[in-house]
Amino acid sequence: MARNADKIAISVDHELLVRAERLRTSTGESRSALLGRALRLLLRAEGRARQVEEYVRAYERAPETAADERSARASARRTLSALAWDDE
Repeated sequence: MARNADKIAISVDHELLVRAERLRTSTGESRSALLGRALRLLLRAEGRARQVEEYVRAYERAPETAADERSARASARRTLSALAWDDE
């Protein structure tokens, strides 16, 4: 068990536990390690979802302008024209 780890008692749906045990057995992880990994993945995904929501809200408050689009297209043209293209 990791340092500063707290012990908890939880109830888990039987089928979920069966699947988790199968996974745990195949990876060689302890239950604690598997649940810790699952929680880290869930928390990371939740954090990303919040960032996307914040990005969308910011874009809704200040969407790109026609000038922004023209500038992006010009930049893309300059960048792409400088690349060597294969004729294959």
